[in-house]
Amino acid sequence: MPRPAEILASIRDQLRGSKSVALGQFQIINLDLIKTVAGDRWDELKQKIFDVSEAFIAHRLHASDALFRCDEGFLVVFATDRADVAEAQATWISNDLNRFYVGDEVFRKLKVRSRALRLDQSELAAFFAAQGVSAKEESRAGEERVKPEETRYQPETLRTRVAYEPVYDITRQALVSSFCLPVRNVAGVLHFGHRHEYPFEAHVTAKRDFDVQMLVLDALEASWIKGHAAAVCLTPHYRTLIDPHDRQEYFARLKALPEHLHKAVTIRIDGTPDGAPMGRLQEITGTLRTLKIKFLVHCHALEFEIERYEDCGVQAFGGALKDLTRGSPMGEELQTELARFVGRAARMGADVYAAAVARQTSFAVLRELGVRWFSGPFVAPLLSRLPLVQPLSVAELAGRSDNLDRQETPLPAE
Repeated sequence: MPRPAEILASIRDQLRGSKSVALGQFQIINLDLIKTVAGDRWDELKQKIFDVSEAFIAHRLHASDALFRCDEGFLVVFATDRADVAEAQATWISNDLNRFYVGDEVFRKLKVRSRALRLDQSELAAFFAAQGVSAKEESRAGEERVKPEETRYQPETLRTRVAYEPVYDITRQALVSSFCLPVRNVAGVLHFGHRHEYPFEAHVTAKRDFDVQMLVLDALEASWIKGHAAAVCLTPHYRTLIDPHDRQEYFARLKALPEHLHKAVTIRIDGTPDGAPMGRLQEITGTLRTLKIKFLVHCHALEFEIERYEDCGVQAFGGALKDLTRGSPMGEELQTELARFVGRAARMGADVYAAAVARQTSFAVLRELGVRWFSGPFVAPLLSRLPLVQPLSVAELAGRSDNLDRQETPLPAE
């Protein structure tokens, strides 16, 4: 995350030769409520509360945002392309921060002040001075907070983007949602989802899932604020959800969503290993049911033991068709195995989805077998922006030709 000295230097560079520069959304997250609850112990606890709060807030920001410690709270400078969701994001962080310290009963009392600013260089300096920010001191403090192990991965390795893979519901005859896949650019090659991720370490995977969640939910809230209906299916990895701390944090963001958006969010659990403990699966799915958020399970093979999710309330099981066909047409043996899989899911009260469908013949066969949801290049290309819900008749879709283009083609390179 950029440090104050770097932000100031960057802004000064931009201001050279111009009178003003458009900045991102500024948000103040204050600690007034926490200070009130602490009472006489505030002076004693202030340093520790600020340290913990800074880490708490920083973990919920995007890499392009900047965080400044001020006298009575924190200044967050959201990136220009995230300015339209800055207020909602700051409110969510503030609510979570207050829940963390004082519980649910009083957290709503926190007031979040918001201003969008356009400043010249002297006004910018005056603003930071008024907030108690010292670029020199903050820069040193930032350097002290960097731990050796945090330098193992280069920034370009951890940088995450999102690919939206539109999902077609044959029952509703519409594109109703999108699988939200993490995208990485590794040596010029785009990698989608969690497969082939290297290094495949739990904290790297969790970081990517948190990044995707933040980007997607920001886009979703912004779309609904503008009056545009959209829906998303997040794809966190099993490793993220199995860790109690990561799971709690991941679900906290979902809890913070306005209630009317819960129906617009689905979770697809990716990467469940064979033999996963049923108790752990019930922990994950139980919380989702409490939140009234529907969820799917991504299967790495047709032999995957979906029965381990029995009584968990899974909406659908499925997987990527290209992983089964290797680009070839569907043979009779594979069709028989798919029919068996659809039957197993039906006995558990679940539907089936097929991702990465590229052939018209595959769509026709899967439709006859009872598959309900479809995604892939035959349905719609991968997109770099959140698509809206839109009708699409079965007749129109069935009349299309194969689309065997590589899935990453529609997504622009970095």
